[in-house]
Amino acid sequence: MQTIQIQDSFISTLLETKFYNDKSKLVEAIKELFQIKSKLETQEYNLLKAYDRGELSIGQVATILNLPKVEVIELLEKYDIPFIRVDSEYLEQEFSAFE
Repeated sequence: MQTIQIQDSFISTLLETKFYNDKSKLVEAIKELFQIKSKLETQEYNLLKAYDRGELSIGQVATILNLPKVEVIELLEKYDIPFIRVDSEYLEQEFSAFE
């Protein structure tokens, strides 16, 4: 059995009023929150990787996640996924336009 000491007054009040001093229910609620957060981050990451593979646009990812496009771009940075990919073929096409 785990022993939990709560020193934060807000958490103590929450434990008393919402969980009726049942620490195991509080622990389960915290675990559930982390599982939900983990699932959302996994969905977020999978959508961003689909963008990275060219399967979705920034707008599509933004719509699915219900976020502004600028926040999607910030998420790309968070996961170290490039916003713009420039390869040699792209550069050749761009430079050939000047010939």
